[in-house]
Amino acid sequence: MKGMQAFVKARCNQCHVVAGHGINLGPELTDVAKRFKGEKLVQQILDPSSEINKKFQNHQFVLKSGKLVAGVIVQESAAEFKVVTNLLNPNAFVRVNRKEIEEQIPSKISAMPNGLANVLTKAEILDMVSFLEFGGYKLPAHLKHSHDHSGND
Repeated sequence: MKGMQAFVKARCNQCHVVAGHGINLGPELTDVAKRFKGEKLVQQILDPSSEINKKFQNHQFVLKSGKLVAGVIVQESAAEFKVVTNLLNPNAFVRVNRKEIEEQIPSKISAMPNGLANVLTKAEILDMVSFLEFGGYKLPAHLKHSHDHSGND
């Protein structure tokens, strides 16, 4: 529970989901331990740009018209890219025609801001790392029973 409290205190839940809790704007973290553990996970928390998840990497498109489109590629085809320019509105996207692109530049900076963990103590960071490595908070099996709330007996 301390790890989940630290996760919320650092506001990680505003962009990440763990075990069904949070908002899905960034990578889902329930299985993050399959990719990162221990020191490597701490590094990702403290320096999110050290390794950027390709699915959430920002790109800048400089178009032949001089227009600039920046955001995360959510779909691509032979003809175009669909780019979400604001992760807070993931259903709104801009279509970028491949023929109109003069230059495409992948960002080396993560969309996750640096310094989010600065509000945490060392102990809270370690608690959060344990929470993430465990896959988040899950109800114990004996508490996972369904209830009929329909009013029917």
